[in-house]
Amino acid sequence: MFLPTKSFSLPSLWVPLVLAFAGCTQPDPSQPTSTTDSNVEADTSAPAASDSQASQPLANNSAAAQQPDGNVSASEKTQVTTDSPQPTAPKSTTPKPQPGKTIDMTFDDIKFDIAPDADFERSMLPQAIEDLKKQKIRIGGFILPGYQSRDIKQFVLVRDNMECCFGPGAALYDCILVEMSGRGVDFTVRPVTVEGEFTIQEYKDGDDKVRAIYHLQGTNVR
Repeated sequence: MFLPTKSFSLPSLWVPLVLAFAGCTQPDPSQPTSTTDSNVEADTSAPAASDSQASQPLANNSAAAQQPDGNVSASEKTQVTTDSPQPTAPKSTTPKPQPGKTIDMTFDDIKFDIAPDADFERSMLPQAIEDLKKQKIRIGGFILPGYQSRDIKQFVLVRDNMECCFGPGAALYDCILVEMSGRGVDFTVRPVTVEGEFTIQEYKDGDDKVRAIYHLQGTNVR
């Protein structure tokens, strides 16, 4: 189907030619000529972006509130450390020497800091233990079993009747080498109490390893 052609007069052609030479174009009737509406649309869309940006600081603030402040001053850190309770060293139970008297003692009274199987140094002994040299004491323990069972003149007195208080792996402060001045003693599995003069002497094994440091010149065993 063909539409009838319409003839154009010359005056009707002058208008587009003049506009073309002038660098102007006719506005498209299908598009609005005013830019006000488009600006309004742009302006109305802009607050949406602003709202999203405004919500970000709130999220950041909440995240910052959950995270600890890393910029804590050194004085504040020191204050926290200072306020925490500090461990206190246990008090020594070693009794003071009493010349001319016999004092009761336990193996806890002659305990000192040393790692298992560490090499002994005399400087490890506290002064309180050093002060007990030549002091008459009375201490309880067990006779370490040996080859002899009767009239024993020399034996090792240990803290308990387990085989962990003398020799490799044992603590030096858990044993005392006893030498009886008078008659010997008979072996027993029961605990005994030994009286005598306390001294400090190093006893080494064949490997030149110190195995005992305490000595008691015994006068009585019961």
